Amino acid sequence: MKSLLMLLPLLTQSPLMADGLLQTRVLKDTTTMVAIDLNETTAFCTDRGYGNIQLKVSVPDLDILAHFDHRVVGEGQPCITAGRCSPSNGPGAIIDPKEPMAVVPMRVVLEDLVTIDEATATCSHQLRETVTSLIRGKKFSHLRSGLLEPMSYEKCLKLAGL
Repeated sequence: MKSLLMLLPLLTQSPLMADGLLQTRVLKDTTTMVAIDLNETTAFCTDRGYGNIQLKVSVPDLDILAHFDHRVVGEGQPCITAGRCSPSNGPGAIIDPKEPMAVVPMRVVLEDLVTIDEATATCSHQLRETVTSLIRGKKFSHLRSGLLEPMSYEKCLKLAGL
């Protein structure tokens, strides 16, 4: 472990975690302007997928822009969320009947995360994708991740540059 701690300052974005060293690589970071419809069907409050009622907006273009499927079970379109619905954070805050369409920046960041546990000589490898946008002054986001095929400990060390 001492050798790992000596190398720690040389690694970028590699904090020592309770269960190992986390090495993060950004594979994709793009921002694309997309046109979204904002109406009662596409901007809504629902508790599907979150355990509490969230403000969501459907973003069909995520089928093209994102690596992961950003649909929540039971929803027809990919979506992003602005957090818990409230009187000030609901569909009425972003729906404007005079301007039912908005052109917004949609940022998609895909990261490769490798966690190395030197104590047990193991490695876990996953992808994490975060989608963010600003829609009519409100911050929206959505996160998806998935484990990748197992990787040998030796290969993880090489990938992390150790």
